[in-house]
This record gives sequence, structure tokens and C-alpha cells, in this order.
Amino acid sequence: MKLRRVTSLTALVSFVLLMITSVVLYIVPTGRVAHWADWQLLWLSKSQWEDLHLNLGILFLLSIFLHIYYNWQPITAYLKDRLGRLRVFNGNFCLALLISLVVGVGTYLEVPPFVNIIQLSDTFKERAEEKYGEPPYGHAELSTLAEFASRLRYDLPQVKEALRKGGMEFDDEQQTVLAIAQANRVSPQQLFQLIKAEVVSDRDGSPGPPRRGQAAE
Repeated sequence: MKLRRVTSLTALVSFVLLMITSVVLYIVPTGRVAHWADWQLLWLSKSQWEDLHLNLGILFLLSIFLHIYYNWQPITAYLKDRLGRLRVFNGNFCLALLISLVVGVGTYLEVPPFVNIIQLSDTFKERAEEKYGEPPYGHAELSTLAEFASRLRYDLPQVKEALRKGGMEFDDEQQTVLAIAQANRVSPQQLFQLIKAEVVSDRDGSPGPPRRGQAAE
């Protein structure tokens, strides 16, 4: 077993896996939607895909550094002229640098086709919002049941009764919406739909949460 070969193969494998995680993160819903709807792909949540992408990226960088170390002579050969003199800014290097700059500057200036790539990702996220819906306010799933009812102006005893009626088990009103949802193997969104169908808002006596823009922050 040669470390040089292992390094090259590790760079290859981590690169392929990094491409897969990049595609997933390209289409994944925004954080507030993903956490609220308990979005998963291949049994992994958005946070788990992000963690996997990060660690695979680090592995890829480390393997690339070692790959450069073991292949330093062939790499430097690309930077030499016909007389064997080292010229960093030769034609090949300048072209590679130009391509990188075009992508970077084009993305910064939001010009096609770079802006179209970003817009396509936004389209996937917007469709996810339409499909799964958004939480009534930011990180609603992290609120305790008591805080959740208070923020939506729901009667807490009615909320607890709605959960019991729907077969949901929970300890008390200090348990978070996310913890209750996970304990009952449903998403926070599904839990909210169950509550919304049973509880009447204290604000105007109508079913469901307060009107959009009043509860959201």
C-alpha cells in the first residue's frame, strides 16, 4: 500500500461525494422550512447534509494538499517554459486564473449565466416553501409548548387537549415543539396542523393562527 496512491484515491472519492452533497444542498429547502417540515433526503436532515458536506470538504482539501506535495514536480513542470525555466504566469496558469476570476467576478456582479445558477437554486427553495409551508415565526419548533401557544395567542389548555386528542404524547408545556414532534415521529409542521384544526385563536375567535404578518417576526 502506497500513501501516494491512497492520497490520490481519497481525493477522488471525497470529490465525488462532495459533488453529491453540493447537489443536495443546491436543492434543499431553506433552514426554517427544512427544520419545520422535518425535511430529509436518504434519511439525512438538512443539518446532517451540511455537516457531511463540511467534513468531506475538509477531507478533500487535506487530500489535495498531500496530492500536490506528492506530485510537486509534475505540477511545476506545467509552469516551465521550453528552456526549463520556471514561469508562474505562463499561458496555462494565466488562462486558469482568468477562468477562476470570470466565475468569481461574474457571480459577484450577478450576471448571466452565473446569476441563473443562483436563481435556479432559489426556485427549488421557493417550491419547497409552497409544498411544506413556513413556520408561523422563526424557529417556532424550538419554542416550548407554552411559548408556542402564547406567541400564537392560543389557549394553552386547548392546545394540550388538542395534542392528547390527536394521540400525541408529551411531558408538559415546557417541552419544545420539536421534542414533542420527534417523540411522536411527526414533523413540527404536522403537529401545528393538528393543533390549528382544534384550537381557536384568542385574538378573533377564528380557527387557526393569527393573520400573516401579525404573528410572524
